[in-house]
Amino acid sequence: MGQVVVVASSKGGCGKSLLCTALAVNLIRRGYAVTVTDGDPNQTFTAWFKLAENPGIEASSCVSEDEIVGHLLAKAENCDVAICDTGGWMNQTTVFSFGAADMVLVPVMPDRGSVLEARRTARKIESVGEIARREIPYRIVLSRWTPKGLLERATLSDLTAANLPHLTQHIPNLTAFAKAGFSGEMPSTGFIGHVLSQLIDELVGLGAVPPKAKRSAA
Repeated sequence: MGQVVVVASSKGGCGKSLLCTALAVNLIRRGYAVTVTDGDPNQTFTAWFKLAENPGIEASSCVSEDEIVGHLLAKAENCDVAICDTGGWMNQTTVFSFGAADMVLVPVMPDRGSVLEARRTARKIESVGEIARREIPYRIVLSRWTPKGLLERATLSDLTAANLPHLTQHIPNLTAFAKAGFSGEMPSTGFIGHVLSQLIDELVGLGAVPPKAKRSAA
């Protein structure tokens, strides 16, 4: 079985689909076999995928709460990492997807609303873990982030006060990420490639991504 990584937040517009796309493209570049399931009724990832030119990702869609767990586990049987994008609200499909997750990533932008929604999302993850009788790991991903910004410092303070663990590597606030949704291109070299490589290394250290690719990328 490959690892299942769910990207979720009850806040819309915080960069979930961006994180899914950037992570998938850069995992492919490192030789991993990757699938992405679009569990968002708005199908934001699917819209990007239709624009992309041979990204090497196996893409699928599943918005059914009754099918999402089986769908993700089936995808994980034939890849190294199965990523799931979710809707910008805590619908049942999103909540059920936590039951299949080896890691949940929660994007947080530098604002108080993102922190409040991250708390709600974390509590949902913990509740599903209690039902499943296992711990479901999760990490906050600092999204659209300028490290020295005043809002960013305040947000980090709030995350610390709420005991919400976050990855060290952030997703920078760069125009190239915003353009990817229109162009179908997601950078995997240069500075952005370095940033995503650091993020992937953290996920490897947490056991959310295998240390080495076991299958060949498409």
